[in-house]
Amino acid sequence: MMGVLRARRPAWLGGHADRVARVRFRDAVPVRRDRRDLRRRFRRAARAAMADREAQAAAQLRRLAANRVPLSAVTRSRRDTVVEFSDGTRLLLFSTRSGAASLGRLAPGPVWSPVRLAQVRPCFAPSWFRLWFASGSQTGALEVLAAVVPSPAPALPR
Repeated sequence: MMGVLRARRPAWLGGHADRVARVRFRDAVPVRRDRRDLRRRFRRAARAAMADREAQAAAQLRRLAANRVPLSAVTRSRRDTVVEFSDGTRLLLFSTRSGAASLGRLAPGPVWSPVRLAQVRPCFAPSWFRLWFASGSQTGALEVLAAVVPSPAPALPR
C-alpha cells in the first residue's frame, strides 16, 4: 500500500494549529558580534544609570547645603551610614574615608545650634563628595569624604 500524502487540516476542522514551531539553537543564541553589541548596550545603559544617580545625589546635596537644612538623625550600621535631614531627605554614605565617626557624635545636635550641611564639593571619583557639616556651637566645620547615593525609604514595620 502506498503512503498517501495528506494535506494539513485547518484549525477549525480539528487540525494542529496550536503547535509551536521549534527554535533551533543557532537561532536562539546570538552570534559573537551580536553578543558584543549587547554587552556594549548594557555597559552604555549602566554608565547612563550611574551618571543619573550621581547627578541626582549632587543636586540633592547642593539643595540641602543651599537651604541650610539641619540634620535630624545619623544611623550607623557595620558598613553604611544613613544621614537623615529634618525635611525627610535621606542619604546613604556607603563608604567613608574620614570624619564619619565624628559625624555620629555631632548629629543631631542641640536644638539651639543644629548641625547643617555647609558645603559640598564633588571629588575625582564617581559618587564621591567632600561634605562639610557645620554647627554654631563648634568653631570649625567637620569634613567627611564619602560616597553618597540617595537612600531608599525605610521599610514599614510589620
